[in-house]
Amino acid sequence: MILDYFIHKLTEENPPEINETKCIYASGKICECNICKESCPEHAIKLKDKSVIFDMKLCTECGICKAKCPIQAIMLKGTGENDIINHAGEKKNFLFSCSLEGGEGNLNISCLNALHPELIATLFIMYKDKKLHFNLSKCKKCKLGYNNSLFKESLNKAVNFTNAMGIDTVYEIHTEEKELSNLTEEELSRRDLFKLVKKESGNIALKTISTIIDKDYNDLSFRVMLLKSMKNLKLEPGRNYSNIFWENWDVNTDCDGCGKCETVCPGNAWKIENSETKIKLYHSPQNCYKCGLCETVCPKKAIIKGKDAAELWEFILKREVNLSVCKICNRKFIPCNQDNDQCDICRKKELLRRKISTSLS
Repeated sequence: MILDYFIHKLTEENPPEINETKCIYASGKICECNICKESCPEHAIKLKDKSVIFDMKLCTECGICKAKCPIQAIMLKGTGENDIINHAGEKKNFLFSCSLEGGEGNLNISCLNALHPELIATLFIMYKDKKLHFNLSKCKKCKLGYNNSLFKESLNKAVNFTNAMGIDTVYEIHTEEKELSNLTEEELSRRDLFKLVKKESGNIALKTISTIIDKDYNDLSFRVMLLKSMKNLKLEPGRNYSNIFWENWDVNTDCDGCGKCETVCPGNAWKIENSETKIKLYHSPQNCYKCGLCETVCPKKAIIKGKDAAELWEFILKREVNLSVCKICNRKFIPCNQDNDQCDICRKKELLRRKISTSLS
């Protein structure tokens, strides 16, 4: 009976799932997105009738689609991220390797290309006093890529982001198995682990893990992990945070507060507040995934990229629009200039009356 249970666990499928409220394609946003389909090396993803369909006869559960999704809308269990976050602190050395190809290592993920850049950045922050090793010895012959691979692209993003925060990233890429002989030692002893916890990096790691992992949390949010690890750092006030993973959008004076940016944003990064006399538009960089939908749909082309964000943790006021009351219908409207005392509807009606009157005279 126990043997049957283990066989079942080893062979059960963990099909990817889509968060349809975030997915650009499935939620029917104005812009089309097919990044998951194009990135799948097995051609296991089909897009049809606003549904993302995974063919489990072809899917190897490598996790590349999850790493490539710009909105982090794909959920896939069993790739290895949970084990990495839960058990990295127990390791004497951090050696990341590919489980699909049977790479030697003590922190395994389905494919190194599945390591999300925000996850790598989180690890650099959580364990900033440790060196991260990546075993690519099995990747040379792998069809999922070696040179110019997604892993190297993700690693570069993570390095650039953490370096911009003033953290020196220490890592090494290994392409030969003979380089790994001293890196696969067993876990730390309890005494060594206790010593690690006393260090600043250990405290950061434990604080981060305790706020991220719980028994009811089935899928890791890389953004949540990254932000929580950043909050646990003691950074000097006023430091700007690199826009590598998000965008700090600004709004020019052409914005009329129509709210289309709020409607299309899959991360809920935009917020509109209406009062009796004003419309206020807010933006939160930490909720932004750099998809650019807001910039694309803005009818006034009023949304522009801003500088690196100095504040991530709350919504920032980007635009405040004063409302006027139409002298004809008493409807509230957004004036296009100070002399505008009629709403668009009444103004158009007046222009139409004049045109008809002129044609009849």
